[in-house]
Amino acid sequence: MVIRTIANDFFPAEITNYFSMRLRGLSHRFSSQLTIVIDEFRGHVVNQVFEAADAYLGTKTATPSIQRVKVGKTDKDNNLSLSMDRGGTLVDVYENVEMKWKLVCSQVPSHNHGDVNSSQRSEVRHYELSFHKRNKDLVIDSYLPYILERAKLMREENKSIKLHTVVYGRWDDDEVIFKHPMTFNSLAMDWELKRAVMEDLEMFTNGEEYYKRVGKAWKRGYLLYGPPGTGKSSLIAAMANHLKYDIYDLDLTDVRNNSDLRFLLLSISSRSILVVEDIDCSIELENRESEEAEAHSNQGDNQITLSGLLNVIDGLWSCCGEERIIIFTTNHKKRLEPALVRPGRMDMHVHMSYCNASVFKQLAFNYFGIRDHGVFEQIEKLLEEVNVSPAEVAGELLKKNSNSNAEAAFQGLLKFLHEKSFFTEEKGEEETVNIPSSVQFSTISINQSSRGRGRGRRGRGRFRHSGR
Repeated sequence: MVIRTIANDFFPAEITNYFSMRLRGLSHRFSSQLTIVIDEFRGHVVNQVFEAADAYLGTKTATPSIQRVKVGKTDKDNNLSLSMDRGGTLVDVYENVEMKWKLVCSQVPSHNHGDVNSSQRSEVRHYELSFHKRNKDLVIDSYLPYILERAKLMREENKSIKLHTVVYGRWDDDEVIFKHPMTFNSLAMDWELKRAVMEDLEMFTNGEEYYKRVGKAWKRGYLLYGPPGTGKSSLIAAMANHLKYDIYDLDLTDVRNNSDLRFLLLSISSRSILVVEDIDCSIELENRESEEAEAHSNQGDNQITLSGLLNVIDGLWSCCGEERIIIFTTNHKKRLEPALVRPGRMDMHVHMSYCNASVFKQLAFNYFGIRDHGVFEQIEKLLEEVNVSPAEVAGELLKKNSNSNAEAAFQGLLKFLHEKSFFTEEKGEEETVNIPSSVQFSTISINQSSRGRGRGRRGRGRFRHSGR
């Protein structure tokens, strides 16, 4: 320090700077340390390694080597976010090797064109990672990939699911946080059917290598069909919460033509769910074999064709993105064009039918925390004789929504079912066969498996496989 002061006093700045640079160069040449600089941006794009390091080091802020920590949270985050403060240093240990991190921030003038007197400044950040030179391969080939993978898992855990919709032909920029509380644990759905869907989702999310091996786009199609009020939208919410996938809600009437539809598909992120509800009611899709009918089928400004929709969900454009799920819902499966729901497009057909004993027991537990009751047998018997949706049953239970009113709620449901049964007989209608919910697998499964059959007094729910 004394020598530096004397040099500054007796020698010009140019000479002292020259010798300082030469001395630093010599020290670096003989130093055993190597430093990697990780800038925040690569051009105009955020550097993914910087983002990953920022997230990863936030979990290491309890180490003694760090003295200052920044904390924050946005509407998109589920938890508090911790990170290093400017100038902070942190020592991490990976496979018994010390890794020294430093966050370096420098101020850069930013010209504010709106105010010539403004002295506003912006900040440029980068991380410096220092370690012994002999560990270079370990850092490049193992440590940094490990940080990238850890950061990816952390983002998924902290991720808020977002709901997107189309506005003026584009996905809305204002992200809506999806806060639907439905999960598979609380979903009132036939147990065998629920298990089949969950197993299929598990095979899909773990099937990246399988899809590459067989030469298929990593996507999965689900057709949810059945009467209104049977839980199709609730199943979609449970799937999104289970997988932590964003939802893209597509109303085909908001899309003008095939080009716009293709653009919307390309704008969808990977690990997401594309939902087209009531597809048989949204627009009229004529058979693609009739070119003239296809050209004139849609009225007004909407010019989407069946061929255009098929190309988007199963053509070359469907490969632009990975780990995507496409869901169509309808109340009337028979109205759909067969080409739209064939294997490879809608891979799993899920029949959401009327309320049965399994669904009722889940509803009773959701509302009252009760798994068994003296009137359950009577209610289950009536459910085999009367077509009633889970939404109708839930509506009756909701009228008495406290634990102390469970008895009154069950008696009220019994009365409702008796009245519905009497009304059906009075109208002279034939007793309708209520087929329990079922699932049909239309394509090759990642793992060959077999399922049992769900039985009721009036029919069977069948699980059919073509070899997956």
